[in-house]
Amino acid sequence: MKESHDRKHDPLIERLCEIFAALYQGRTIDKAWLCDKFGITERTAYRDLARLGHILDQVSPGRYKLSTHLLPTLHNGHLAEFADFTGVANLFPRTDGQSLRNSLQNRGNIAFHAASSRENRLIEESLRVLNQSITERCEVEYHYRDKVRRAQPYRLINQYGLWYLAAVEKGQLKAFEVARIERLKSTTTRFEPQAEVVAELESGVGIRFGSRVETQLRVSAHAAEYVTRRALFPSQRIIEQHDDGSLTLSTAISDPHTLFRWLRYWLPDIGILSPTTLREEFEQDLQKRYDQA
Repeated sequence: MKESHDRKHDPLIERLCEIFAALYQGRTIDKAWLCDKFGITERTAYRDLARLGHILDQVSPGRYKLSTHLLPTLHNGHLAEFADFTGVANLFPRTDGQSLRNSLQNRGNIAFHAASSRENRLIEESLRVLNQSITERCEVEYHYRDKVRRAQPYRLINQYGLWYLAAVEKGQLKAFEVARIERLKSTTTRFEPQAEVVAELESGVGIRFGSRVETQLRVSAHAAEYVTRRALFPSQRIIEQHDDGSLTLSTAISDPHTLFRWLRYWLPDIGILSPTTLREEFEQDLQKRYDQA
């Protein structure tokens, strides 16, 4: 009789253990998730929530998380947030704990050839000071390329593994490589962030700042596959897809020579359609390089 009684409660025990495991990994649960996950009725879901009520915090009506004091220092939820924060959230199809563990167990089957970061332990203190100064909106002073600078720090940007400070110096938004910053110190002078600077940082990609020029590019059918697979240009937008497979796309650039470097790499598959002045400047730059070769 006891054995039959135990078997009856096995599904409940297993379900509660799985619910707790999800909570422990930072998941928010509600009755809809319980019903869908375990195929139970709403009434049973309410009972399960009541059974776990003493360890739950309500985050919104009907939605619950594990009480803060019971959460681990790091859990899968933090890992997902970190992946999204660093721009690698879509590397794997799924980011649940089991899928990631499977990937780690089979790491010999996988190779990454992305831009790697330099050893950043040497700039740990600079990053800390800058991060705090940005939060507190305090101006900073430092030496950079043999000059004493005073600037208003807005953001830390990691570009291809290198850390940069986006800061306003003498009214102009600039990027400073953190590893080159010396004798850094935060000041007591506070500043109010400028809306236009924040807007530029939010809308832009990379570390090239300033007014942007809308540029149209022609892309051959051969290069179209690569351009559509991953955006190659800032604010890239496809304007037209042609019958032969080629494309017309637009991009917004603040530094022509950065665009020119990309175009030299992709010649003759990508070229400038407009503005005409920029196309002529690129042709002149190309001719000058050819003459000097």
